[in-house]
Amino acid sequence: METTIRINTDKLTPDIVEGIKKMFPHKTVDITIQSADDTEFILSNPSFAKELEQRMQDYQKKKETIALKAEELL
Repeated sequence: METTIRINTDKLTPDIVEGIKKMFPHKTVDITIQSADDTEFILSNPSFAKELEQRMQDYQKKKETIALKAEELL
């Protein structure tokens, strides 16, 4: 059996460890901890992916804006 638990470290409690022990009683387990890739999570949800795409487009528009000083307009 294999399971993945994605949780914010602020929410980790001793109950999580007890739950793991119940899922794998009397077993040796490998526990790997790594930062979750938020991009993968965002892209897995269509509404989040759409929002990200919109924000990227908005950023590009602002990045391409030409700033002029008032005296340059005369």
